[in-house]
Amino acid sequence: MPSQAKKITFDTAALFAAKVISLILSVIRLKFLAIYLGVGTFGIYTFAMYFVAMFGVLFDLGLAQIITRDIAVDRSGTQHFVFNALLLKLFLFIGTAIIILIATGLSHFDLETNMAVFFSIFITGTNSLTLVFTSAFQAHRRMKLVSAITIATDLTTSIAVIALLVLGYGLIGMLIGSAVASSIIFLVAFSICRRVCGGIRSNPDRRLISYLAREGYPVALSSIGITLYLYVTSAMLKYIEGNVVTGYYNAAFKIIIILTVVPTSFIPVVYPFFAELQRNEQGKLRAVLESSVRYMFIISIPLSVGTILVAKELIVTLYTPQFLPAVRPLQILIVSSLFGYANYVLYAFFPAVNRQKFNMYVTIPTGFAVAISNYLLIPRFGILVPSISLASVEVVLFTSAFFYLSKMNIKLKLSALFAKPLLACIPMAWIVYVLSPYSIFVRVAAAVFMYAVAFYLVKGFIAEDRIILENVLPPSLARILLKKV
Repeated sequence: MPSQAKKITFDTAALFAAKVISLILSVIRLKFLAIYLGVGTFGIYTFAMYFVAMFGVLFDLGLAQIITRDIAVDRSGTQHFVFNALLLKLFLFIGTAIIILIATGLSHFDLETNMAVFFSIFITGTNSLTLVFTSAFQAHRRMKLVSAITIATDLTTSIAVIALLVLGYGLIGMLIGSAVASSIIFLVAFSICRRVCGGIRSNPDRRLISYLAREGYPVALSSIGITLYLYVTSAMLKYIEGNVVTGYYNAAFKIIIILTVVPTSFIPVVYPFFAELQRNEQGKLRAVLESSVRYMFIISIPLSVGTILVAKELIVTLYTPQFLPAVRPLQILIVSSLFGYANYVLYAFFPAVNRQKFNMYVTIPTGFAVAISNYLLIPRFGILVPSISLASVEVVLFTSAFFYLSKMNIKLKLSALFAKPLLACIPMAWIVYVLSPYSIFVRVAAAVFMYAVAFYLVKGFIAEDRIILENVLPPSLARILLKKV
């Protein structure tokens, strides 16, 4: 277990570093998009991306998780696996593109929106193909490669987007640049895979392709539910409220997506361990799961509280004062992250242990319920409806997973997950309030320091944290933090 914990620590650190760099680049891109596009055109841009994302399940068919899970257990067939997964995804790319273009034609969008959707299809499809390679690297525990590709993707995209916006090429020019950047990253990942995995030359295998589709469909169907409550809302806002209101909501939602840097750094690392422990060491499976969920709450609780307190300054800093109506949606949406981080772990855990059908049974009805309620309530109550519904969804998903785990004889102690992070948030919130006259950077830095000190004082660190802290922190600091554990 110590060696596994150490591997998780180093791999998570590598991915987290990459995600932090990507976070910084995403924030810079957001600022340029807000300045050069304005609220209305920003609404068109985000709508196009989320409209295509509604069909994202058809691009991927849940294959990423299946590829990582199966290769992690037996790496000898990597070349054959990757080749057939690419073949299947290529057909999915073509078929999905046709479906989206038909839906776009039937929707009678304006020319700019149609063009934005077209390039968004290409970008999403190309990124989906690249995901085959990164899933294989993830299974081989080559997290430095995954990190490098993550950084290269965001850096290349940022350079293209910012340069083309500054040069005056507008929305469509920026999207063309993003499409070129995604193509370059695909070719780079392809080249790396040839070296790391010994090439991808193989033969089409109908049995393997059938297996991938069969194993992936529950993940894919669960993604339909996720798509309904994440992305359909954006489409509804455009139809019901117009581009400007869509821009406000998506400005807040974009921040929530960016802040998933933590769980999206952690899940690719811990997911293969779940799969391996399920096969070989089930006794340790519960301990790894509980620790993973606990770490997510340690981060998501103060992040949610802090964002609520500095939401106004955050919107103005990342965007412009034009986007101030996005403050209230952001304050509501961030509540979804409180449980959402833990849900990333839980809903990655189930497919890793061959329980992916549970995800499907929970997310599909939840997604349809949210879509219907939003359709009925947005005309009456406006932009706050989708924000409240998304926050409610994460609570429902966490509660459902909690009870299902109990049936699997895996019982999580809620008091151990919530109590100490919540206590540590009290002085953190106080310092944020006291420093309200100062800049957001000063308040955030003070909040992070105060939370860390308070968490230590309430004895938030436990024995299971020893391996993590000893590998992440300087030895002297680790000894101080652990001396009372």
